[in-house]
Parts: sequence; C-alpha cells; structure tokens
Amino acid sequence: MRKLFLLASLLICLTSVNAFAQDTTEKPKNSIDKAVDEARERGETIIDSCLVDCEGASVREGFEPPKVDTLPKPPTPPIAAAAHATGTVEVKVIIDLEGKVIAAAAISGHPLLQGAAVSAARYARFTPAKYNGEPVKVVGVIPYTFQ
Repeated sequence: MRKLFLLASLLICLTSVNAFAQDTTEKPKNSIDKAVDEARERGETIIDSCLVDCEGASVREGFEPPKVDTLPKPPTPPIAAAAHATGTVEVKVIIDLEGKVIAAAAISGHPLLQGAAVSAARYARFTPAKYNGEPVKVVGVIPYTFQ
C-alpha cells in the first residue's frame, strides 16, 4: 500500500512539473506592440526594420529603410551615475510617415537608465521609410550605451 502511495505521489509531482514547464502564457505586450497590433488591424503597413548600425542587415525587396538624421545621446541620470549603472538600453520605437518617433518603450537594460534612453529616443529623427515607393511606418530598436 505504501509503495502505491509513493508511486501516486511521484506521478502527481511529475505531472505538476510538466504542467509548469509547458506554461505557454503570453507575455504582456508593451505599448509599442499594442500600437503596432492596432495599426495592423486598421490595415496600415508597418515594417520591422533595423534602425542603427545596420550594415549587413537583410532588407525586404521594395523596402527603403529609414536612415538616421538625428540621434540624441541621453545624459546619464544622476541617480544612475551614483549607482554606477552602465550597459545598453534597447528602446523599441515606432517611426511615422515623416520619420518622427511617435512611440517609444524600453525593452531591456538597467532600470535606472531606461527613462533617459526613452526620452532621447523620442527626439530621434529619420528619413522616411518607403515600401514600393510609398511612405510606411517602421518599428525598430535603438540601442543606447551608457558607460
């Protein structure tokens, strides 16, 4: 009887571990992902593109990627400097038909540096991207390195 109880307990544990290992819950979307989904639902063309340091990046046929006009360098926030925070913050942005950043959200990097990076990204300007000769919105990532 005791062996049967141990075997049943072991099976329950293994089943529970397997259930947790297969957790396919979707991560919550940030504001950029939500905006992209909404724009695509409206039928707008939005293309994912490399924005900075794009040498060797593949480009979709008929697509002219945006080029950096202005890329402000963010100052290191005093609290981040005091904490010796360094590293790269990646900011995901949406660029409109005129090359202006219309939305920005940090997707990685030190929390004390993210606000400065997002603020700088909002002031970045690009040449408009085109797909088959028509201006299109673009989604991409701007990396900011703090040392």
